[in-house]
Amino acid sequence: MKEKKLNELYPLFLEFLPLFHQKIGSELRKNNDKYKCNKNQHKTIMVIGNMGKITPTVLGKYLDLKKGSLTTLIDSLEKMNLLERHIDPNDRRKTLLQLTKEGKNYFKSRNEELEKKLQNIFMVLTEEELDEFMSSLKNVVETLKTV
Repeated sequence: MKEKKLNELYPLFLEFLPLFHQKIGSELRKNNDKYKCNKNQHKTIMVIGNMGKITPTVLGKYLDLKKGSLTTLIDSLEKMNLLERHIDPNDRRKTLLQLTKEGKNYFKSRNEELEKKLQNIFMVLTEEELDEFMSSLKNVVETLKTV
């Protein structure tokens, strides 16, 4: 029984990912700010803004980027004065990334904009459908944290 369910998992992900990018991801990428951040720059700011501080290694895993691409990405955001590197006070061998004041302002304004876009996207659902969707999404997030 479990094997049958596991066999159904992959096709669900294959169906989910394109739908997410079509319905939600494309809206999240629309960007009219003065920085003209590309997709990975924007994702980086949103991840760090949500987490506060992060190591480049963890960021690379979150964005699925190799070390060279990640370094170029971080350098570009530093030049834009949106991101800064700091030595980890608990381990001098590690570097921590965090947003500058300008980066935090970018994060805050984009976060508010994206929240409104998501509200508009899901406005078509009934309250019951929205409750069910949110419960399912919370379950997906919690399950992914445990695997």
